[in-house]
Amino acid sequence: MNAARLLCRARPCVLRSHTQLMPQVSTRLAISTDKPKIDPVQHRREVRRADPTHSRRSIAQDISTTPTKVVRVSNLPPGTTATDIRHSLGLTDHIATEISAVHFEFDFNLRALHSCRVEFFNTTSASEFALHASKKLFAGRKLQAVFVTRKIVPNPTRDKYIGNSLGRVVFLYGYPQHVHKHQVWDYYRSYDLVDTTLPGVQQAPQIGETFLVRRGAFLLHFATEAEARRFVRDVYGSTYISKTEDSGQPKQEYTLKARILQ
Repeated sequence: MNAARLLCRARPCVLRSHTQLMPQVSTRLAISTDKPKIDPVQHRREVRRADPTHSRRSIAQDISTTPTKVVRVSNLPPGTTATDIRHSLGLTDHIATEISAVHFEFDFNLRALHSCRVEFFNTTSASEFALHASKKLFAGRKLQAVFVTRKIVPNPTRDKYIGNSLGRVVFLYGYPQHVHKHQVWDYYRSYDLVDTTLPGVQQAPQIGETFLVRRGAFLLHFATEAEARRFVRDVYGSTYISKTEDSGQPKQEYTLKARILQ
């Protein structure tokens, strides 16, 4: 009798333990078998970041399916000039002389997009150029050429800080934060800096989280492209020593960098 009572008391306990374990086991199985959800937008972004040949900034928004007088060339190597476009791509003299203008592109932080818009006098020359430049290897880079509808993409930052002085504006950076533009003008008074539609020396625009945000960065406007090139040759890699009386801090060396916006 006592044994039967003990068995009856034990059975519910065994059953309760069994039923309590079952949901836990099934939950674990469900968790382990469910596939993690993938955000398609985030997945596309990760694929683009992993692809070194893809650049969101390299895609034009005004591509034309029919020939126009303007050809956009992208994936240019750094430092490419308008002279390179005219004479270093292996163009015939006829096509080179038909180029009326070359407009390089920048983003709103004045970073080069490594692309330009080449304007021609007629669509025939533009078509010949596009056929020649498309997929051409230049300085180890495969160029891309497409027809576009606009000669220049509106860019208020470029208009304000470069204007029509492309090739004559130098971006100078590397100075400590306390250096003022008047000091920079005084440092380089031996160069042919000009005040016309653009100031001879101005603070670099502080837009976005880029190298242009920090102080100690300036834009210098030169009279000629040759003078801008001479300045870069002389100044790039040079050293600025911060004096104690300027900042109240011990002397410190700063390496200067300069590049032409072209």
